[in-house]
Amino acid sequence: MGPTLPGAPTISRRRFVQIAATAAAGVTGATLAGPARTAASGDEHDRQTVVPPKPIPGGVTLPTGAQIHVWPAGDPAVTLPFTHSTLRGFDVDPSTVTDFRGFSALAYHAGTATGSDGATYNLETHMTVHRGSYVAADGIRRFGTFSFI
Repeated sequence: MGPTLPGAPTISRRRFVQIAATAAAGVTGATLAGPARTAASGDEHDRQTVVPPKPIPGGVTLPTGAQIHVWPAGDPAVTLPFTHSTLRGFDVDPSTVTDFRGFSALAYHAGTATGSDGATYNLETHMTVHRGSYVAADGIRRFGTFSFI
């Protein structure tokens, strides 16, 4: 399947994953830069400990039986073309973190990619970024940025 627009550029699967990983690292790195500067100041009281958040209960179960702690928010009339999954609605919390208060951004991508071997692959992604406060696994409210690719 070729591009839908004549002359539209194509992107390889490898390049798409590299761009997505770089973007996620940039968002996460920008958030971690603040605590790193504080910790480098040498003041023991200013240091922040990185404690992981608690995932939401439930989520999507994959055909392998593994569970991903996410509910895909969006128009339930949309069916993703390759996994045939439907989005769960507009009232679904897009957060993957329990006790989260903040902002979320979501993107779904679908298309095809051509590998270096010339084979065509189906490509479907769900990317989410969250920034806000959460109750960490140690029970303390903390602030952070999370990405899900």
